[in-house]
Amino acid sequence: MNLRQLLLALIVTTFAALVHAQSLLPKQLSGTSKAAAPATPAAAEEADPRAQAEALLAEARRQQQEQRLAERQSADDGLPTSEHQRLLDRLVLLHGERLKLLDELDTLKNSPSETANQRALLAEFTGPPPYAALRVDSLRDEADALKERVKSLAAAERALEVQQAGLIDEQQRASEAVRLAEDRLARADGQDQIAKDRESLELASLRRRQAEADLSNVALGLDVIHLKLKKLRPLGEQMQRLLARVLPEQHLAKEDFEQNQTRLRSELAKVSREIDLIVANTSKLAAERTRLTKLAQGADPNGPIANRLRVLDEQMETDRLTLMTLTWLHGMIQVAGDSWRQRFVGFSSDDATTRQAVISALQRTSSDLGSRKDLFRELQDGARIAVRQQELRLENVLLTPSARAQESAILETLKKRVDAYQRVELAGTRMDRQIKRWLEDFGFRAKTPGADNWKLGALQVGQTLKGIWDFEMFAVEESTVVDGKTVTVAYGVTVGKSIGAVVLFVAGYWLFSLLSARLQKLMVSRFHVDVEVASMVRRWAMISLALVLIIFILNLARIPLTVFAFMGGALAIGVGFGTQTMIKNVISGIIILFERKVRVGDIVAIEGMTGYVTQVDLRASTVRAFDGVEALVPNSTFLENQVINWTYSNSRIRREIRVGIAYGSPVHAAAEIIGGCAEDHGQVLKDPAPEVFFEDFGDSALLLVLIFWVELGPNVFSRRIDSDLRYAIEKRLATAGITIPFPQRDVHLAVSQPLPVRVTPSAGEDN
Repeated sequence: MNLRQLLLALIVTTFAALVHAQSLLPKQLSGTSKAAAPATPAAAEEADPRAQAEALLAEARRQQQEQRLAERQSADDGLPTSEHQRLLDRLVLLHGERLKLLDELDTLKNSPSETANQRALLAEFTGPPPYAALRVDSLRDEADALKERVKSLAAAERALEVQQAGLIDEQQRASEAVRLAEDRLARADGQDQIAKDRESLELASLRRRQAEADLSNVALGLDVIHLKLKKLRPLGEQMQRLLARVLPEQHLAKEDFEQNQTRLRSELAKVSREIDLIVANTSKLAAERTRLTKLAQGADPNGPIANRLRVLDEQMETDRLTLMTLTWLHGMIQVAGDSWRQRFVGFSSDDATTRQAVISALQRTSSDLGSRKDLFRELQDGARIAVRQQELRLENVLLTPSARAQESAILETLKKRVDAYQRVELAGTRMDRQIKRWLEDFGFRAKTPGADNWKLGALQVGQTLKGIWDFEMFAVEESTVVDGKTVTVAYGVTVGKSIGAVVLFVAGYWLFSLLSARLQKLMVSRFHVDVEVASMVRRWAMISLALVLIIFILNLARIPLTVFAFMGGALAIGVGFGTQTMIKNVISGIIILFERKVRVGDIVAIEGMTGYVTQVDLRASTVRAFDGVEALVPNSTFLENQVINWTYSNSRIRREIRVGIAYGSPVHAAAEIIGGCAEDHGQVLKDPAPEVFFEDFGDSALLLVLIFWVELGPNVFSRRIDSDLRYAIEKRLATAGITIPFPQRDVHLAVSQPLPVRVTPSAGEDN
């Protein structure tokens, strides 16, 4: 049993070796030889790439011809091509494409980065400014085309990178399929199975070669794109730098403007001639249609006349649409002429108002073109869909030759519609791009087409604000005598002057207030001036400086003081009536500050309120009562009413406390006790000394009066002193056995006559 297995293994190994040796023959159809297989990218780099590609192409063509001979198939026998033949054809195509890519790569390596036109443009702007605006436009067109090309190459690069990743996976799968096919061939048993597995191995090898050729072509394509980008990107950056330099220095000469206007007039004449041709052709088609319509009455609805009528209808509709697009194009050229005129005005004028008008006109044109762009695109898309549908109809194999000719004529007519729409769209796009460039030259940049142009809005708002700022409210004439002649000068008072004067006054007043506050502190701290006097000096200084500041600002803004003369009478009357009370209080405050009859810290009694004066202002003074309530007292009240100032000449005040003792008490001893209580209190003045007087014989007690003096101050309250003395007097008199009686009455009863007695019922009893 083991011997049989050993012999079977030996036979299989020998057969596999023979098959492998056969596959190594260079001219076998298998194509699995490594010498015949395409070189890997690493091997291709070691040899000459072009020679390697030519060798691979020659080998593929040879195998292609051998396969065709082996299959005995011609190109027109109508039989389907085998999978083997299709793979070889694809391989020949890929190797041919590889040769083209190598040629393109060599051409790029040996060619300059810029074209002759680009080189001429770059050399043209090496001279000093100004630069012709028309040549700057050409440079812009070249830069935009270069930018679009770089963008397209970048997109192609990304697409090839994605394709390369997919081809790498495909190559790995193809290599795995080859290994699996080799394993199956090595294990095959029987001639039929061996032939079948050998065919599978050949197909797998061709698929791997195709994947390798695809991958190699993609790599070459990436090399071509990288080389193009390497040359174009620096050129694009150079053009952008050149544009940034020449754009501010461009100038549209009158000769260039007139030359461009001549060109536009020539284009207008050309479009007009095209319109005339379309009208004439439409008239011919209409006459033919009228004639065929008469002949078509009673004829076959699917006959030649009916088919010709259908073609005529499509052609007339195409002429109508073409005439419409030519009319749009005619109007667009006229608008282009107006836009060029606006551009010339913008370059020729330095006036901001003129520039603003130019920007507004160009922006309106750009907005109109942007709104039409979507319409042109929709019409063009619809025409392209109609063309595609007509092409699908032509693919119908059941069409007769006459029907195919009819459908072909309709297809050509539909293609003319696409061309007409595309012509208008391209003209509109080009014009819109030019206008956007001109707007950028004049300082306007629109971020997105069709969006609200905030820049233009800002310019318009700025222009409106400038108009408001320069708006002349009124004018004043000032006459001056010079050399015996009267010279009259007119001064306009604008909104801007008025606002500027107000802002300058506020800033100056704020600065003066800071300086005056500093001056007040210096007066109090260094020169020991009273706070009230320093405050008064500060207020009067601020009033004087404000008047001087007003006069200075009016002269600086060239606003004469005579501006306010016309309103002097009415203003004086209105101010007099409206501010008489305020002026009276201000004058009263000034008098109080100068006379110093009432000062901060004085204790005054006015209109039933007693308290400290905490602040004396120009209009009113602040009095804080002993209960903490503050009152704003108009200054005129201090002059018009009686005011008691407890601390006018000094802060000493006399206080009195009355004490009644019972009849029969020792009066002298009580007086000594009461006087001793005053002498022992620390806030009772010793000079003048406190005194006790026997004031009167009261109804119920003997009345003694304690008279003492106190020095009022922030921490001295007379009511508290009175309370302290009363506590002490009550305690000491009680200790001495001297009583303070309560009110008493003596009732005397006369008993010389009998007392009358009367009994009355209570209120709750019944009669």
